[in-house]
Amino acid sequence: QPDTTAGDCWAFQGSKGQVVIRLPARIWPSALTVQHIFKSGAAACSISSFPRSIAVSGLDEEGKDTPLGTFTYDIKRQEIQVFSLKSERYKAYKYIKIKILSNWGNSKYTCLYRVQVHGKRATQ
Repeated sequence: QPDTTAGDCWAFQGSKGQVVIRLPARIWPSALTVQHIFKSGAAACSISSFPRSIAVSGLDEEGKDTPLGTFTYDIKRQEIQVFSLKSERYKAYKYIKIKILSNWGNSKYTCLYRVQVHGKRATQ
């Protein structure tokens, strides 16, 4: 759900984690948007829990992983950042894996607030 209230995030232990998102339809993914809380509303300690390095892959029905890109969420830029994905026009995905490879220094936890996957719906 779109909510960027401080502390209302998907938090996980440590600086690494992953989540698989089941999309409402198979799509050809083209971009990923990551949104964190406004820096002005974040305590200094929570900025260190922002995701830093993010890897994105598409998963087919058998669970085969196809890398679509690796990105850095830059805490010095806007809180909403859009990353272009590698496009394989012959392959559409129902599942997208978001893997947080590191955060900005918090060893106890990482928070992910909002992720959006953009793309074109695949025809059957």
